[in-house]
Amino acid sequence: MSKFTSLVKKLYYDKRVRFLFVGGLNTIVGVGTTYIIYLCFGLPLFSQATIPPLPMIVGTLTGQVVGTIHSYFWNKYFTFRSKEKSGKEFLRFVGVYAVQYLVTLGLTKLFDILINIPSLVTIVTTFVGVILSYIGHNFFSFRKTQTADKQEEKEE
Repeated sequence: MSKFTSLVKKLYYDKRVRFLFVGGLNTIVGVGTTYIIYLCFGLPLFSQATIPPLPMIVGTLTGQVVGTIHSYFWNKYFTFRSKEKSGKEFLRFVGVYAVQYLVTLGLTKLFDILINIPSLVTIVTTFVGVILSYIGHNFFSFRKTQTADKQEEKEE
């Protein structure tokens, strides 16, 4: 096995790397959706402009919902490899994103006042959201028992 193949395999089995990969995809989907909504409201993305309340709420909420649906399936089956078949897991997942949404919405308003550049505000709040979601999903949404962790290690 080549060093490159070995490195790719090692990265593939690292949950944090898988989470960052999925997070990258999710960022494109969520931020892209938010930007599309902002454009629909006629907001300039790359110049100083205050984000009015309606586009801010509609844009961030739509981006969050679309991103959450996308993220759930990728994280469940690829990142955390969850085999749980219950609605509780999905509710925990949505709960983490609900908290993340409220935090990022508040930060969006705060940074809009401080920075006043919509694209930069979205990037900064997205970064904070990534950190919050990893912690929440790893320790709450897709938490595993010690037995499940040991079983996964054997499979890898």
